[in-house]
Amino acid sequence: MEKTSVLNKSFFKGKRVFVTGHTGFKGAWLTQILHELGAKTRGYSLAPEQNCLFEKIGGANIVDHIEGDVRDCHKLADALVSFEPEIVLHFAARAIVQDCFDEPHYAYETNVMGTVNLFEAIRKCKSVKSVLIVTTDKVYENKGDGAIYKVGDPLGGIDPYSASKTCMEFIADSYKNSYLQTENRKVGVTTVRASNVIAGGDHVQSRLIPSILHGFASGKPVELRNPAQTRPWQSALDAMNGYLSIARKAYDEPEVFSGAWNIGPTKEGICPVGTVFEKMRSYFDSSESFETVEKFKVKESQTLGLDIEASVKKLAWSPEQSLDKMLYDVTDYFKRQSQGESESEICSRQIREFFAM
Repeated sequence: MEKTSVLNKSFFKGKRVFVTGHTGFKGAWLTQILHELGAKTRGYSLAPEQNCLFEKIGGANIVDHIEGDVRDCHKLADALVSFEPEIVLHFAARAIVQDCFDEPHYAYETNVMGTVNLFEAIRKCKSVKSVLIVTTDKVYENKGDGAIYKVGDPLGGIDPYSASKTCMEFIADSYKNSYLQTENRKVGVTTVRASNVIAGGDHVQSRLIPSILHGFASGKPVELRNPAQTRPWQSALDAMNGYLSIARKAYDEPEVFSGAWNIGPTKEGICPVGTVFEKMRSYFDSSESFETVEKFKVKESQTLGLDIEASVKKLAWSPEQSLDKMLYDVTDYFKRQSQGESESEICSRQIREFFAM
């Protein structure tokens, strides 16, 4: 059986794909991947932040780039409908947990009403055959008991980030049942709950991987909020390949593959923050230690893991990169970047290796 990365490589060539949030970290990786696969892509997003990955890969030169806010329903609808996409990938969101906690109104406006605005636009666009909504592993009601969560487990949300993302799940399901899977129309509608995504090029210093790497580079102890906290860690390439696999399957068989999916690592990739730190320290050849800091207002669960068995069996998708491989690649990315190699060249090399191009 062919790998999903090979199937996606052939499927997305020439496909018309509309992506929201393409200037964000994961969105930038997706932009480069779709460019390498030969898709015809339009991106709709806020202006890229200074020194972000999208800016560094020259993203505006490889995608039909439109700057806009998903809260602007009219501009979003005009951008989507005029492009006549076949596939819609919704990445736009307030994605930093602390930011959502500090500005809950903005978080709910973007994550909840932004998703409603997108679906209203899709209702008007008959070319759309597959819609994928990116949510998070934090939509599950987490009791901190070490459980590995599977699709069908109760959803929750004790903070504005997780609660707003949980709302996105219900919005997608309601639009699917009310408007997009009727007697006259069959659109694949999926939501994807992914784990912590790791890759090079992340410029947000409050996130774990950039803070570790910059600590090593500066020769200072790395600040960790909770080294014993367990999370599922996954490479961006595996995550993007998972998203594309689900969008492809829902495109071909919308009634079979619509619904919620977990995309995460194997059990090997579900490990404590401290383990990630130690492996990266080895690859960086650093002797720096870490210090535990308490400066996060949001209550975080001690454990979190995803059950990906359904995705492996029904999608024929599985993670292709080990924890060691992804951590090596992200460390190597940082080193090459520091030595002056362009971000677009580094991304392209890793993408072409992954998709066997």
